[in-house]
Amino acid sequence: MTRTRTAVALVVASAPVLVLAACAGLGAGASSTEPADRAALAARAGPAGIAPELVRVTELDGFALATQSVGVSGGDGMAAVYTRADGDALDTVLLRADRYPDPTAVPCGELAGSPDGVLRCSVVDDEVHVVLEGEGVDPATLRAAAAAVRVPRADELDHLFGDVPVPGPPVERGDLPPHGDGAPVDPPAVGG
Repeated sequence: MTRTRTAVALVVASAPVLVLAACAGLGAGASSTEPADRAALAARAGPAGIAPELVRVTELDGFALATQSVGVSGGDGMAAVYTRADGDALDTVLLRADRYPDPTAVPCGELAGSPDGVLRCSVVDDEVHVVLEGEGVDPATLRAAAAAVRVPRADELDHLFGDVPVPGPPVERGDLPPHGDGAPVDPPAVGG
């Protein structure tokens, strides 16, 4: 019983410290509504091969970002999938940001229903061309996603890029000779 009370007391006593630390993390001039600056975007997106100026997110009621889906699209664009559980089905919205328009996607403001259940539309945000593709969603959902497209805030970057694989340095192989045909050095074994 004493351990439980001690643990509860530690959690309660540390809560104000956590709140103060979280508030201090915002800093003067940093707001949770301001977009992340270019340096912060470059630090997180650049190593993954995504151009920082092409990083975009959206917000949709009931949908959550599938962080493992965030990655490169095309040469240096960005892709991310938002999902919503709908009974036994999974509704998805794919966001792809690129430098160039997709001529096959209609503007999101003109989006109508699709007989095959997959909807595609595009929107331009500060010269970044964003294509939204929805499965299991209606046109109003994609229009809402298009209206909410924006540069992520600094406080969203850890979540956004948390599962993005970053390539490491190349592996040094000790069995490749510096000259010749580059075949691995494979000394003959017994009998051979």
